[in-house]
Amino acid sequence: MKTLIRIIIIGSFIAFLNACKKDNNGGNNQITGKWNIVKDSTYVGVGTSNQLVVYNGQPGDYFDFRTNGNVYTKEGAVLDTLSYTVKTPGQIIISKFGIVSNGVPPVSSFLLTAHTASIIAPSFLTPGGQFGREVNLTR
Repeated sequence: MKTLIRIIIIGSFIAFLNACKKDNNGGNNQITGKWNIVKDSTYVGVGTSNQLVVYNGQPGDYFDFRTNGNVYTKEGAVLDTLSYTVKTPGQIIISKFGIVSNGVPPVSSFLLTAHTASIIAPSFLTPGGQFGREVNLTR
């Protein structure tokens, strides 16, 4: 009987600790809100002209994730509206983000903390060069 009570107490303690664990990879609504762009890196060009292009965010630039499934972006004078879906904690699909194959956008990974986010589209190395995208955001 004492062994059973010990197992129940230890199991309850482990369940309690697990429930208190902080999730830094975000849930469905942790990415919502307006984020300032720190850096947007993407590969452009083909063959010998393939190169990494880094856009450093300026004041007023943003990714604004709304609860309606849209993300509104502003980089310099360029405004865009994209759709997004959080697949699982740490995985997101954003239309026109990264290499879109046969009309299907890739599943990107994202890492969240209280004040930073990184969204990373899969990187591909091809005979024409490397392709991929990474955006770093802050609140």
